[in-house]
Amino acid sequence: MSVLWLLRGAPDAPGWDRLQADSMQKKINVVSFDRDRWALVQQQDPPEGYDGLTPTEPPDGVYLDGYGRPLFVLGRREVHSGRVVVEALGDEAKQLLDRVGDPVMVLDRLGRSY
Repeated sequence: MSVLWLLRGAPDAPGWDRLQADSMQKKINVVSFDRDRWALVQQQDPPEGYDGLTPTEPPDGVYLDGYGRPLFVLGRREVHSGRVVVEALGDEAKQLLDRVGDPVMVLDRLGRSY
C-alpha cells in the first residue's frame, strides 16, 4: 500500500535533478514538488538514491507548492480538504477554525503549513 514520503534537502542538492528526471519518466510518483523546500512522493517504501534528499514521514498539515496550490496531508495520505486535517487535530484546532473560518489559515497558525 502506497503512502506519502516527504523528501527534504538543500535547493542545490544533486538528488533534485534525479528526482525530477525519474518523475518525468514515471519511475516515481511525485505528488507535489517545491524544489526550494520539499517533495511529496507516493510509494510503499522510502525513496532511495536521491543524493542530499532525506525521506521522512510527512507531518499532517497543508503543503503549498511554489505556485501556492495546497495539498492536504493526514496520516501520510492526501485528503480532500483542510477541514478534514483541522478536525483531526483536535478541539483547539476546531475552535480556531470556528473563529477564523479558513482551514489553511488555521493550519498555518498552528505551524502546520509547509
